[in-house]
Amino acid sequence: MLNAPSDQLYAGAQAPRGDFVFDERVARVFADMIARSVPGWAELLRLIGLIGARLAQPGSRIYDLGCSLGATSASLLARLPAPGFAAGASRAPDAISLYAIDRAPAMIAELRQRLATEIAAGRLQPICADLLDVRIEDASLVVMNLTLQFVDPRHRWALLRRIRAGLRPGGALILAEKIAISDDDGLLADLHADFKAAQGYSQLEIARKRSALEQVLIPDSPAEHLARLNEAGFSRVQPFFQCLNFVAWIAR
Repeated sequence: MLNAPSDQLYAGAQAPRGDFVFDERVARVFADMIARSVPGWAELLRLIGLIGARLAQPGSRIYDLGCSLGATSASLLARLPAPGFAAGASRAPDAISLYAIDRAPAMIAELRQRLATEIAAGRLQPICADLLDVRIEDASLVVMNLTLQFVDPRHRWALLRRIRAGLRPGGALILAEKIAISDDDGLLADLHADFKAAQGYSQLEIARKRSALEQVLIPDSPAEHLARLNEAGFSRVQPFFQCLNFVAWIAR
């Protein structure tokens, strides 16, 4: 994969104004941005790869919804067996198809460069589309890694319900989110800001990005997530990761 330029997007006089947008400027620095903004990011990716390898079913589909630059897809592919080829066929019937989907053209364009080898080998199919328009079918695994928080809250239940309907028996959803916590003294929020400062971000950068995300990234509480997952038809929901105010669950 390509190395990412250092994220200085919100550092200078040319910092973006208005709401946060996943455009070309963000895509160029996003790998560095998310590694320095999300505590435990590398470990979360490793865990998703391990879980995916255990839960993926032969001949099924995997969907990486809100794939951004493809870090989650890359982690999954690193753990999944390369497809075999049956005699007289282009692809073995038990091959797993992985679809990486994002509505931001700049993110998909960058993903195509970073994962060109996997795409050329037929292991990954990138798709530029709105998640609300994507049909989920014959899936053994769907991953939403820091994605649902960017979906309009009015559409979150319906999206989860469509994912549930598109899963095979025994299929699962991996959901990772920044969560809203009832925290009277603001400790976790302060610690998250401290984490970003420790990664080299200035207080001005932290404040500017926080302001840009206020109307774009809308987190839910853990209780809201669990209630919505249950209502969407997921009967078994297990947390497998938390680092400060970032949590991930396996929903089956």
